[in-house]
Amino acid sequence: MVKEDARVIKTKAKLLTTFKSLLCEKSFEDITINEICELADVRRATFYKHFEDKYAFLGYLVGSLRDDFDSHLPKRKKPNATSGYYVEYIGALVSFLLKNEKMVKNALKSDVLPALITVITEKNYEDTCDRLRESVADGMTLPASVEITASMMTGAVSATLLRWLQGNRVTPVSTVIAEISAVIATMQNNGKASHQ
Repeated sequence: MVKEDARVIKTKAKLLTTFKSLLCEKSFEDITINEICELADVRRATFYKHFEDKYAFLGYLVGSLRDDFDSHLPKRKKPNATSGYYVEYIGALVSFLLKNEKMVKNALKSDVLPALITVITEKNYEDTCDRLRESVADGMTLPASVEITASMMTGAVSATLLRWLQGNRVTPVSTVIAEISAVIATMQNNGKASHQ
């Protein structure tokens, strides 16, 4: 992997900060490259040197958000699918959503919603697969393949949290985390019970 020049890193960071700020104020569709460049004090030619178009830049933002989310995940030396891990994981998801709440709320009304959902679910899916495989190796029985179980769990958690945000967070965050965790714990306990 080629290391980027410090000036390129700085330019991309300025563009990214500006883009995120604009996404907190308006929908993706209403943001122009001219606006991004003007507010970031970056020439259009420089923008196009690094990104093909606004959609390519959105892809870069998605990667940046995923990296940010990854850096806040609970770390484990050995994966296992304990309820405690999922409580921490869901807490990290909630923190991520709240940290980016304005952007998320605008995205919920925008064509970029699928990209945002990908940020939220992709890493969760991979980690859940790893933990479920480890738990299966330790004797847990699943009603479906690891991939299907992980997909359903991560999709359900993401949809629940997004719906919670759309509903103006009427339910306290601690209740949402506790209820999602209780559902996951029940699934795990049923998996263990069916194995015995």
